[in-house]
Amino acid sequence: MLRLIHLLLASAILSAHETPTTKLTWNREISRLFEKRCMGCHQEGGIAPMAFQTFAQTRPWAVAIKEEVLKRTMPPWGAAKGFGEFSNDISLPQEELNQIADWADGGAPEGDAQYRKPNFAVPIWKSPAQPKGAVTKTPAGTIVAIRAATPGKRWVESPDGSVIPLLWQLSEKQRLRQWMVYREPLKLPRGAVIRGGPVEAIVSPAP
Repeated sequence: MLRLIHLLLASAILSAHETPTTKLTWNREISRLFEKRCMGCHQEGGIAPMAFQTFAQTRPWAVAIKEEVLKRTMPPWGAAKGFGEFSNDISLPQEELNQIADWADGGAPEGDAQYRKPNFAVPIWKSPAQPKGAVTKTPAGTIVAIRAATPGKRWVESPDGSVIPLLWQLSEKQRLRQWMVYREPLKLPRGAVIRGGPVEAIVSPAP
């Protein structure tokens, strides 16, 4: 939070009258991106400490927002891309991450009011229901979802020597302790061993 305050102060130094160097604007592209990706938490009454529902609320945080999304600490998703495929991945795709960075670097302009949507009625984010299955710390059978309390890679080592990636936990503190739900449940071969550290898993027992 202290880093965010410092970044907020850095944002405030930017003149409100500086000439924008980007065609991206809050009213046209960025507000719609935030509606889809951020406002579930960042709204009045939401779980985030500040709201990003209007330009006035968001503009002072432009530099801080850019820094956090570039570090992939926001939105809070603790798994590295490409090491396991998860259906509930809320991390920003690269194109949207680039848009936020370009908007912030370009002066974070508001843009033409004709493009402003009249209201952003976004449901407040609620912790999703736990996936169905049995929770175990020693997975066996078919894994539906997984989570870990500490960072690092987790993988399955099969008896034939092949490796199945499970999860690459990035953050020291997974902020929401989400269950990361696989796009396709992983069937573990008999005799497989989990490597890389302890995990919790939701499993469907092997027949």
